Amino acid sequence: MKGLLLFITFLTSLFAANAQSEVVLENILVVDVKKGALLDSSQDIVIANGKIKEVIKAGTYSGDGLVIECSGQYLIPGLWDMHAHPDDPEMWRMNPTAERRDQLMPLFVLYGVTGIRDMAGDLNVINRWRKEIEDGNLLGPEIVAGGPLIDGPNPMWDGSIGIPSTERVKFKVDSLIDAGVDFLKIYSLLPDSIYFALSEYANSIDFPFVGHVPLDVTTLEAAESGMKSQEHLLNLLMDCSPHQEDFYNKTIDYGDVTGRLARYIYRSDLMIETYDPEKAEELFRSYVENESWHTPTISMWYKNAYFEREVRVDEAHIKYLPPYMREYWTPEVNDHLQLRDPGFLALKKRLVDKYLEVIGEMNQAGVKLLAGTDVGANPLCFPGLSLHYELEMLVEAGLTAGEALKTATFNPAEFLNVTERYGSIDEGKVADLVILSSNPLNDITNTRKIVGVIRNGTYYSGIEISNRMNEIADFQKK
Repeated sequence: MKGLLLFITFLTSLFAANAQSEVVLENILVVDVKKGALLDSSQDIVIANGKIKEVIKAGTYSGDGLVIECSGQYLIPGLWDMHAHPDDPEMWRMNPTAERRDQLMPLFVLYGVTGIRDMAGDLNVINRWRKEIEDGNLLGPEIVAGGPLIDGPNPMWDGSIGIPSTERVKFKVDSLIDAGVDFLKIYSLLPDSIYFALSEYANSIDFPFVGHVPLDVTTLEAAESGMKSQEHLLNLLMDCSPHQEDFYNKTIDYGDVTGRLARYIYRSDLMIETYDPEKAEELFRSYVENESWHTPTISMWYKNAYFEREVRVDEAHIKYLPPYMREYWTPEVNDHLQLRDPGFLALKKRLVDKYLEVIGEMNQAGVKLLAGTDVGANPLCFPGLSLHYELEMLVEAGLTAGEALKTATFNPAEFLNVTERYGSIDEGKVADLVILSSNPLNDITNTRKIVGVIRNGTYYSGIEISNRMNEIADFQKK
């Protein structure tokens, strides 16, 4: 047995060291994520030069490549986390070292996440990661990045780009594009006049912008102005209430309710209680008509609402995080955990339930959804791992397993306009793939049952994944 394990380890090292060799996944069941179904029969997947060279009927491969027998196993495209902050500006105050921060990158891939949309971070750090990953010096996902947040004159977080007036919009946007951002990330405090000036300019040069719907902008206005994706379901409940104008104009009649927290709870409860399904249905039709995508990050909302319980559930995974992140995820330090008033927590849990209901309605209405976790400063939002939580919660919201899987595979590729390279298992596409022991279409939790990961043509077996995870845990102890 010991000799066999040594031989397997040798083969694993050989595969990982030579991504250019022709590798064949033999007799594997392929998940067609576009249709949410398996291909009719098992296939041989031939991989060469980092791409899928052939998808052929099982047993027909006749070359001399390295063959990996995959009978009874399932193949899906590499997963994408479409809302990630591995270099979260909120955590800069913790003074993370480059070495500690770099260890977050492999975690994505080892959990099957081979691509991320970075939604705010230091572009220099992100570009270094890209270069290290491309050169083979760092295991990590494909990264599409927006660089710094675009916020109002007094930004909420460090490193943000504050735009003080409509006259400065063009200069600020052009400077970000010149710096190499892939899209513009809008944040909450951007005044409506500046937001609309930015949306008009971005549309005129056909450059995508996404993000938080600013506090003074409705989600319909964001959709109609061309915001390509809206994040976290922000402002959505306000727009589905007959009190919408009062919410935005801050003219709610609070009666005898006093105190900032009590009024916030009252206001949020009112949004939940007055949710109008007919108004919501009309709004969702507008999202579809305007091709407005949504990234609910429902697992982030859930982990925050139930933190006291979930921190025990996730205890085994904490060891893979750098010390600065573990410290920031404590109630004593974390901005998102500062208020744990029982009434406030009860509200958060009600909001989770309502968001689950809304996500299901949006999906039924044809609104296009993206899987994202908000990994970074948000407690218990883990690199890689939390994408599986997100998929499971999307199923809880009413999506089928196939629909949920699509939000992390084909949908991201479609959203990013890279379906010729990613999103499905077809010849000519980048060999970012995940091998599973069980069918994810039967049970979405099967995405956790990873037998192997292929990143840009390089194969990592279950043994290699386990070894690398242990190495990361050991490094984080130092």
